[in-house]
Amino acid sequence: MKVIKQNTLAYESFHKSLPYLTKTVSAGGSQRFINLETKELVGERKYSKIFKQILEFEKRAKELQTVEQVFRQFEILLKCFIPVKEINLFSFDDKLKTFSSLTQNISERCRYFTNSIISKGIINEIINSGKPKIILDSIVHNIDGSKLFYLLFSIPDENKVTRVLSISTPKSDLGDDSMEVPLIHASLLIMLTRIDLLSKDQELKKVYNELQTYQSKLANDYKLSAIGELTSGIVEEILSPLQIITSTTEFLRGEDNYVEDEALDTIILQVKKVKSIIGNLIKFADTNDVKFKVQPLNINDLINEFYNLTISSLKNDNYECILDLEENLPSILIQPNYINQLMTNVFSLMRSSESVGGGIFIQSKYRDEKIVVKFLTTDFLEHLKNENIKLTKDANLRIIHNIMAKHEGELFFDSDKTKGTVITLSFPIKRKIGK
Repeated sequence: MKVIKQNTLAYESFHKSLPYLTKTVSAGGSQRFINLETKELVGERKYSKIFKQILEFEKRAKELQTVEQVFRQFEILLKCFIPVKEINLFSFDDKLKTFSSLTQNISERCRYFTNSIISKGIINEIINSGKPKIILDSIVHNIDGSKLFYLLFSIPDENKVTRVLSISTPKSDLGDDSMEVPLIHASLLIMLTRIDLLSKDQELKKVYNELQTYQSKLANDYKLSAIGELTSGIVEEILSPLQIITSTTEFLRGEDNYVEDEALDTIILQVKKVKSIIGNLIKFADTNDVKFKVQPLNINDLINEFYNLTISSLKNDNYECILDLEENLPSILIQPNYINQLMTNVFSLMRSSESVGGGIFIQSKYRDEKIVVKFLTTDFLEHLKNENIKLTKDANLRIIHNIMAKHEGELFFDSDKTKGTVITLSFPIKRKIGK
Protein backbone atom coordinates (compact mmCIF):
# COMPACT_ATOMS: atom_id res chain seq x y z
CA MET A 1 0.00 0.00 0.00
CA LYS A 2 1.28 3.41 -0.87
CA VAL A 3 0.34 6.43 1.24
CA ILE A 4 0.57 9.79 -0.41
CA LYS A 5 0.63 12.95 1.82
CA GLN A 6 -0.62 16.03 0.06
CA ASN A 7 0.41 18.39 2.85
CA THR A 8 3.69 17.71 4.66
CA LEU A 9 4.05 21.15 6.23
CA ALA A 10 2.93 20.04 9.73
CA TYR A 11 3.79 16.41 9.36
CA GLU A 12 4.86 14.62 12.53
CA SER A 13 6.86 11.44 12.30
CA PHE A 14 5.31 8.25 13.62
CA HIS A 15 7.90 7.63 16.34
CA LYS A 16 7.30 11.11 17.79
CA SER A 17 3.60 10.42 18.11
CA LEU A 18 4.12 7.21 20.08
CA PRO A 19 4.43 8.88 23.53
CA TYR A 20 0.90 10.15 23.14
CA LEU A 21 -0.50 6.65 22.67
CA THR A 22 -0.92 3.85 25.17
CA LYS A 23 1.12 0.71 24.78
CA THR A 24 -1.99 -1.40 25.03
CA VAL A 25 -5.14 -1.56 22.96
CA SER A 26 -8.54 -1.76 24.50
CA ALA A 27 -10.84 -4.75 23.91
CA GLY A 28 -12.80 -2.78 21.38
CA GLY A 29 -9.67 -2.27 19.37
CA SER A 30 -9.64 1.51 19.67
CA GLN A 31 -6.51 3.31 20.82
CA ARG A 32 -6.61 5.34 24.09
CA PHE A 33 -4.67 8.61 24.31
CA ILE A 34 -2.93 9.63 27.57
CA ASN A 35 -1.59 12.95 28.80
CA LEU A 36 2.09 12.55 29.67
CA GLU A 37 3.82 15.69 30.96
CA THR A 38 7.39 16.46 30.01
CA LYS A 39 10.10 16.55 32.66
CA GLU A 40 10.45 20.31 32.26
CA LEU A 41 6.74 20.85 32.84
CA VAL A 42 6.78 18.71 35.98
CA GLY A 43 9.73 20.75 37.32
CA GLU A 44 7.96 24.03 36.60
CA ARG A 45 4.86 22.91 38.46
CA LYS A 46 6.97 21.66 41.37
CA TYR A 47 8.74 24.99 41.89
CA SER A 48 5.53 26.92 41.28
CA LYS A 49 4.05 25.01 44.20
CA ILE A 50 7.14 25.74 46.33
CA PHE A 51 6.93 29.48 45.61
CA LYS A 52 3.29 29.43 46.66
CA GLN A 53 4.36 27.71 49.90
CA ILE A 54 6.97 30.39 50.52
CA LEU A 55 4.38 33.15 50.01
CA GLU A 56 2.01 31.31 52.33
CA PHE A 57 4.80 31.02 54.93
CA GLU A 58 5.46 34.77 54.72
CA LYS A 59 1.76 35.49 55.24
CA ARG A 60 1.55 33.01 58.11
CA ALA A 61 4.72 34.34 59.81
CA LYS A 62 3.20 37.83 60.05
CA GLU A 63 0.38 36.39 62.15
CA LEU A 64 2.61 34.48 64.59
CA GLN A 65 3.59 36.22 67.82
CA THR A 66 6.57 34.24 69.16
CA VAL A 67 10.02 33.45 67.80
CA GLU A 68 9.55 29.74 68.48
CA GLN A 69 6.33 29.62 66.47
CA VAL A 70 7.94 31.34 63.49
CA PHE A 71 10.91 28.99 63.58
CA ARG A 72 8.72 25.89 63.73
CA GLN A 73 6.71 27.12 60.75
CA PHE A 74 9.99 27.70 58.91
CA GLU A 75 11.04 24.14 59.74
CA ILE A 76 7.81 22.80 58.20
CA LEU A 77 8.48 24.82 55.05
CA LEU A 78 12.06 23.53 54.71
CA LYS A 79 10.87 19.95 54.78
CA CYS A 80 9.02 20.71 51.53
CA PHE A 81 12.39 21.46 49.86
CA ILE A 82 14.74 18.81 51.18
CA PRO A 83 14.73 15.91 53.68
CA VAL A 84 15.59 17.34 57.10
CA LYS A 85 16.88 15.66 60.27
CA GLU A 86 17.41 18.75 62.44
CA ILE A 87 17.35 22.52 62.06
CA ASN A 88 19.06 24.99 64.39
CA LEU A 89 19.66 28.72 64.39
CA PHE A 90 22.47 30.20 66.48
CA SER A 91 24.48 33.41 66.85
CA PHE A 92 28.26 33.30 66.61
CA ASP A 93 30.59 35.48 68.71
CA ASP A 94 33.81 35.84 66.75
CA LYS A 95 35.74 37.36 69.68
CA LEU A 96 34.85 34.67 72.20
CA LYS A 97 34.74 31.88 69.58
CA THR A 98 31.48 30.63 71.04
CA PHE A 99 27.92 30.25 69.84
CA SER A 100 24.55 30.56 71.53
CA SER A 101 21.52 28.70 70.25
CA LEU A 102 18.52 30.85 69.34
CA THR A 103 16.26 27.80 69.26
CA GLN A 104 15.26 25.16 71.76
CA ASN A 105 16.26 21.50 72.03
CA ILE A 106 19.55 21.53 70.14
CA SER A 107 20.97 18.00 70.03
CA GLU A 108 24.34 17.11 71.50
CA ARG A 109 25.47 15.89 68.06
CA CYS A 110 24.75 19.28 66.49
CA ARG A 111 26.34 21.10 69.42
CA TYR A 112 29.51 19.03 69.09
CA PHE A 113 29.61 19.54 65.32
CA THR A 114 29.16 23.33 65.71
CA ASN A 115 31.94 23.56 68.29
CA SER A 116 34.13 21.50 65.95
CA ILE A 117 33.75 23.80 62.94
CA ILE A 118 34.32 26.82 65.19
CA SER A 119 37.58 25.40 66.61
CA LYS A 120 38.81 24.47 63.13
CA GLY A 121 38.03 27.91 61.71
CA ILE A 122 35.56 26.54 59.17
CA ILE A 123 32.82 28.84 60.43
CA ASN A 124 34.98 31.89 59.64
CA GLU A 125 35.47 30.67 56.06
CA ILE A 126 31.70 30.39 55.64
CA ILE A 127 31.10 33.85 57.12
CA ASN A 128 33.84 35.50 55.02
CA SER A 129 32.68 33.89 51.78
CA GLY A 130 29.04 34.76 52.40
CA LYS A 131 28.02 31.57 50.62
CA PRO A 132 26.28 28.50 52.04
CA LYS A 133 28.37 25.40 52.51
CA ILE A 134 27.57 21.71 52.95
CA ILE A 135 29.83 19.61 55.20
CA LEU A 136 29.83 15.87 55.88
CA ASP A 137 29.25 14.88 59.49
CA SER A 138 32.21 12.53 59.94
CA ILE A 139 30.96 11.25 63.32
CA VAL A 140 27.76 9.69 61.98
CA HIS A 141 29.57 8.41 58.89
CA ASN A 142 32.22 6.68 60.98
CA ILE A 143 29.74 5.10 63.41
CA ASP A 144 27.29 3.32 61.14
CA GLY A 145 28.43 4.12 57.63
CA SER A 146 25.41 6.32 56.88
CA LYS A 147 26.01 9.83 55.67
CA LEU A 148 24.61 12.99 57.21
CA PHE A 149 25.45 16.45 55.91
CA TYR A 150 25.18 19.91 57.45
CA LEU A 151 24.05 22.73 55.19
CA LEU A 152 25.20 26.03 56.74
CA PHE A 153 24.00 29.56 55.95
CA SER A 154 25.56 32.67 57.53
CA ILE A 155 23.58 35.90 57.86
CA PRO A 156 25.31 38.96 59.42
CA ASP A 157 22.95 41.51 60.99
CA GLU A 158 23.14 45.25 61.67
CA ASN A 159 24.67 44.69 65.12
CA LYS A 160 27.65 42.82 63.60
CA VAL A 161 26.46 39.55 65.12
CA THR A 162 26.52 36.64 62.70
CA ARG A 163 23.60 34.24 62.78
CA VAL A 164 24.08 30.80 61.32
CA LEU A 165 21.39 28.40 60.14
CA SER A 166 22.36 24.73 60.43
CA ILE A 167 20.36 22.10 58.54
CA SER A 168 21.29 18.43 58.95
CA THR A 169 20.17 16.39 55.93
CA PRO A 170 21.07 13.15 54.12
CA LYS A 171 20.94 15.07 50.81
CA SER A 172 24.45 15.77 49.50
CA ASP A 173 23.87 17.30 46.05
CA LEU A 174 23.24 20.84 47.27
CA GLY A 175 25.83 22.77 45.32
CA ASP A 176 25.83 26.31 43.98
CA ASP A 177 23.65 25.23 41.02
CA SER A 178 21.04 23.60 43.24
CA MET A 179 17.63 25.21 43.08
CA GLU A 180 16.91 24.38 46.73
CA VAL A 181 19.70 26.61 48.09
CA PRO A 182 18.29 29.98 46.90
CA LEU A 183 14.81 28.87 47.98
CA ILE A 184 16.07 28.10 51.49
CA HIS A 185 18.00 31.37 51.56
CA ALA A 186 14.92 33.38 50.57
CA SER A 187 12.81 31.63 53.21
CA LEU A 188 15.54 32.23 55.82
CA LEU A 189 15.52 35.98 55.15
CA ILE A 190 11.73 36.05 55.57
CA MET A 191 12.02 34.21 58.88
CA LEU A 192 14.82 36.43 60.23
CA THR A 193 12.92 39.58 59.29
CA ARG A 194 9.93 38.42 61.31
CA ILE A 195 12.09 37.24 64.22
CA ASP A 196 13.91 40.61 64.35
CA LEU A 197 10.58 42.42 64.36
CA LEU A 198 9.29 40.28 67.23
CA SER A 199 12.55 40.81 69.16
CA LYS A 200 12.31 44.59 68.74
CA ASP A 201 8.70 44.44 69.86
CA GLN A 202 9.70 42.52 72.99
CA GLU A 203 12.45 45.05 73.75
CA LEU A 204 9.97 47.89 73.33
CA LYS A 205 7.49 46.22 75.68
CA LYS A 206 10.28 45.69 78.21
CA VAL A 207 11.26 49.36 78.05
CA TYR A 208 7.64 50.45 78.49
CA ASN A 209 7.28 48.02 81.38
CA GLU A 210 10.38 49.41 83.07
CA LEU A 211 9.22 52.98 82.47
CA GLN A 212 5.83 52.26 84.02
CA THR A 213 7.54 50.62 86.99
CA TYR A 214 9.57 53.74 87.73
CA GLN A 215 6.54 55.97 87.12
CA SER A 216 4.55 53.87 89.58
CA LYS A 217 7.29 54.08 92.18
CA LEU A 218 7.68 57.81 91.64
CA ALA A 219 3.92 58.37 91.93
CA ASN A 220 3.79 56.41 95.19
CA ASP A 221 6.77 58.26 96.65
CA TYR A 222 5.99 61.72 95.27
CA LYS A 223 6.41 63.36 98.66
CA LEU A 224 9.92 61.96 99.03
CA SER A 225 10.66 63.00 95.46
CA ALA A 226 9.63 66.55 96.23
CA ILE A 227 11.79 66.58 99.34
CA GLY A 228 14.71 65.28 97.30
CA GLU A 229 14.34 68.15 94.84
CA LEU A 230 14.24 70.64 97.72
CA THR A 231 17.15 69.02 99.58
CA SER A 232 19.72 71.70 98.81
CA GLY A 233 17.41 74.50 99.95
CA ILE A 234 16.32 72.62 103.07
CA VAL A 235 19.94 71.88 103.99
CA GLU A 236 20.84 75.56 103.79
CA GLU A 237 17.95 76.37 106.10
CA ILE A 238 19.22 73.79 108.61
CA LEU A 239 22.92 74.61 108.41
CA SER A 240 22.47 78.33 109.15
CA PRO A 241 20.80 77.78 112.59
CA LEU A 242 23.37 75.10 113.39
CA GLN A 243 26.16 77.58 112.72
CA ILE A 244 24.50 80.10 115.04
CA ILE A 245 24.16 77.43 117.75
CA THR A 246 27.84 76.53 117.42
CA SER A 247 28.98 80.17 117.55
CA THR A 248 26.76 80.95 120.55
CA THR A 249 27.99 77.88 122.40
CA GLU A 250 31.62 78.88 121.91
CA PHE A 251 30.75 82.40 123.02
CA LEU A 252 29.17 81.08 126.25
CA ARG A 253 32.28 79.04 126.88
CA GLY A 254 34.33 82.23 127.17
CA GLU A 255 31.93 84.06 129.46
CA ASP A 256 31.81 83.85 133.23
CA ASN A 257 28.26 82.54 133.37
CA TYR A 258 28.74 79.38 135.41
CA VAL A 259 27.92 77.07 132.44
CA GLU A 260 29.75 73.78 132.67
CA ASP A 261 32.09 72.89 129.82
CA GLU A 262 30.65 69.38 129.71
CA ALA A 263 27.21 70.72 128.78
CA LEU A 264 28.73 72.94 126.09
CA ASP A 265 30.72 69.98 124.69
CA THR A 266 27.50 67.97 124.50
CA ILE A 267 25.86 70.71 122.43
CA ILE A 268 28.83 70.90 120.06
CA LEU A 269 28.88 67.09 119.68
CA GLN A 270 25.18 66.94 118.80
CA VAL A 271 25.62 69.73 116.25
CA LYS A 272 28.45 67.80 114.61
CA LYS A 273 26.23 64.70 114.39
CA VAL A 274 23.51 66.70 112.65
CA LYS A 275 26.07 68.16 110.23
CA SER A 276 27.40 64.66 109.47
CA ILE A 277 23.90 63.39 108.68
CA ILE A 278 23.28 66.43 106.46
CA GLY A 279 26.59 65.78 104.71
CA ASN A 280 25.52 62.23 103.91
CA LEU A 281 22.16 63.53 102.68
CA ILE A 282 23.86 66.03 100.36
CA LYS A 283 26.16 63.32 99.01
CA PHE A 284 23.21 60.97 98.44
CA ALA A 285 21.13 63.61 96.67
CA ASP A 286 24.00 64.97 94.56
CA THR A 287 23.12 64.97 90.83
CA ASN A 288 26.55 65.89 89.56
CA ASP A 289 27.25 64.28 86.16
CA VAL A 290 30.32 62.54 87.55
CA LYS A 291 28.10 60.47 89.82
CA PHE A 292 26.31 58.98 86.82
CA LYS A 293 29.46 57.64 85.19
CA VAL A 294 30.38 54.00 85.52
CA GLN A 295 33.46 53.78 87.73
CA PRO A 296 35.27 51.25 89.91
CA LEU A 297 34.11 51.63 93.51
CA ASN A 298 34.13 49.66 96.75
CA ILE A 299 30.57 48.67 97.51
CA ASN A 300 31.30 48.68 101.26
CA ASP A 301 31.77 52.46 101.09
CA LEU A 302 28.36 52.88 99.46
CA ILE A 303 26.74 50.61 102.05
CA ASN A 304 28.31 52.58 104.90
CA GLU A 305 27.13 55.89 103.42
CA PHE A 306 23.59 54.61 103.09
CA TYR A 307 23.71 53.10 106.58
CA ASN A 308 24.76 56.42 108.12
CA LEU A 309 21.93 58.13 106.28
CA THR A 310 19.17 55.70 107.34
CA ILE A 311 20.24 54.55 110.80
CA SER A 312 18.27 57.36 112.51
CA SER A 313 15.10 56.43 110.66
CA LEU A 314 15.61 52.73 111.50
CA LYS A 315 16.04 53.47 115.19
CA ASN A 316 12.87 55.56 115.20
CA ASP A 317 11.02 52.51 113.84
CA ASN A 318 12.64 50.26 116.49
CA TYR A 319 14.85 48.45 113.98
CA GLU A 320 18.35 47.38 114.89
CA CYS A 321 20.75 47.28 111.93
CA ILE A 322 24.08 45.42 112.05
CA LEU A 323 26.80 45.53 109.37
CA ASP A 324 29.15 42.62 108.66
CA LEU A 325 31.26 43.87 105.73
CA GLU A 326 34.26 41.85 104.57
CA GLU A 327 37.42 43.95 104.46
CA ASN A 328 39.56 44.53 101.37
CA LEU A 329 36.83 43.73 98.89
CA PRO A 330 37.84 44.23 95.24
CA SER A 331 36.23 47.13 93.43
CA ILE A 332 33.36 46.59 91.03
CA LEU A 333 32.41 48.62 87.97
CA ILE A 334 29.35 50.45 89.14
CA GLN A 335 27.17 53.57 88.98
CA PRO A 336 26.86 55.02 92.50
CA ASN A 337 23.43 56.55 91.92
CA TYR A 338 22.06 53.24 90.70
CA ILE A 339 23.34 51.54 93.85
CA ASN A 340 21.80 54.23 96.06
CA GLN A 341 18.50 53.62 94.29
CA LEU A 342 19.03 49.88 94.71
CA MET A 343 19.63 50.20 98.46
CA THR A 344 16.59 52.46 98.84
CA ASN A 345 14.32 49.89 97.19
CA VAL A 346 15.79 46.97 99.13
CA PHE A 347 15.08 48.76 102.42
CA SER A 348 11.60 49.76 101.22
CA LEU A 349 10.94 46.12 100.34
CA MET A 350 12.18 44.83 103.70
CA ARG A 351 10.14 47.37 105.67
CA SER A 352 6.93 46.79 103.71
CA SER A 353 5.57 44.38 106.33
CA GLU A 354 2.99 45.48 108.89
CA SER A 355 5.25 44.67 111.83
CA VAL A 356 6.91 47.51 113.71
CA GLY A 357 10.46 46.92 114.85
CA GLY A 358 12.88 44.09 114.27
CA GLY A 359 16.41 43.43 113.13
CA ILE A 360 18.29 43.92 109.84
CA PHE A 361 21.64 42.32 109.08
CA ILE A 362 23.76 43.39 106.08
CA GLN A 363 26.69 41.24 104.99
CA SER A 364 29.16 41.53 102.10
CA LYS A 365 31.54 38.80 100.90
CA TYR A 366 33.79 38.01 97.95
CA ARG A 367 33.11 34.57 96.44
CA ASP A 368 33.94 33.05 93.03
CA GLU A 369 34.80 36.39 91.37
CA LYS A 370 31.55 37.91 92.62
CA ILE A 371 30.68 40.40 95.34
CA VAL A 372 27.69 39.02 97.26
CA VAL A 373 25.63 41.36 99.46
CA LYS A 374 23.00 39.78 101.72
CA PHE A 375 20.19 41.62 103.48
CA LEU A 376 18.52 39.65 106.26
CA THR A 377 15.50 40.85 108.21
CA THR A 378 13.48 39.22 110.95
CA ASP A 379 10.26 40.26 109.17
CA PHE A 380 8.34 37.70 107.14
CA LEU A 381 7.33 39.12 103.74
CA GLU A 382 4.53 36.84 102.63
CA HIS A 383 4.31 38.27 99.10
CA LEU A 384 7.93 37.18 98.46
CA LYS A 385 7.37 33.57 99.43
CA ASN A 386 6.20 32.37 96.02
CA GLU A 387 6.94 35.49 93.97
CA ASN A 388 7.90 35.15 90.30
CA ILE A 389 10.32 37.95 89.40
CA LYS A 390 9.12 37.97 85.77
CA LEU A 391 5.46 38.32 86.74
CA THR A 392 5.76 40.39 89.92
CA LYS A 393 3.70 43.53 90.33
CA ASP A 394 5.80 44.78 93.26
CA ALA A 395 7.45 47.99 92.05
CA ASN A 396 10.37 47.73 94.49
CA LEU A 397 11.18 44.18 93.42
CA ARG A 398 11.00 45.01 89.70
CA ILE A 399 13.28 48.04 90.14
CA ILE A 400 15.81 45.94 92.08
CA HIS A 401 15.74 43.30 89.33
CA ASN A 402 16.20 45.93 86.59
CA ILE A 403 19.12 47.63 88.34
CA MET A 404 20.86 44.29 88.94
CA ALA A 405 20.38 43.44 85.26
CA LYS A 406 22.06 46.72 84.29
CA HIS A 407 25.08 45.66 86.34
CA GLU A 408 25.00 42.07 84.96
CA GLY A 409 24.20 40.90 88.48
CA GLU A 410 21.68 38.48 89.95
CA LEU A 411 18.89 38.81 92.49
CA PHE A 412 17.78 36.04 94.86
CA PHE A 413 15.18 36.25 97.62
CA ASP A 414 13.42 33.98 100.07
CA SER A 415 10.99 34.52 102.92
CA ASP A 416 10.04 32.13 105.72
CA LYS A 417 7.89 32.58 108.80
CA THR A 418 10.51 31.08 111.11
CA LYS A 419 13.68 32.44 109.44
CA GLY A 420 12.53 35.82 108.18
CA THR A 421 13.51 37.23 104.78
CA VAL A 422 16.81 37.06 102.87
CA ILE A 423 17.54 39.22 99.82
CA THR A 424 20.81 38.44 98.03
CA LEU A 425 22.51 40.64 95.43
CA SER A 426 25.37 39.20 93.40
CA PHE A 427 27.68 41.56 91.43
CA PRO A 428 30.27 40.20 88.97
CA ILE A 429 33.84 41.46 89.24
CA LYS A 430 34.31 41.23 85.46
CA ARG A 431 31.95 43.20 83.25
CA LYS A 432 31.45 42.92 79.50
CA ILE A 433 32.98 45.70 77.42
CA GLY A 434 30.38 48.17 76.25
CA LYS A 435 27.96 47.52 79.07
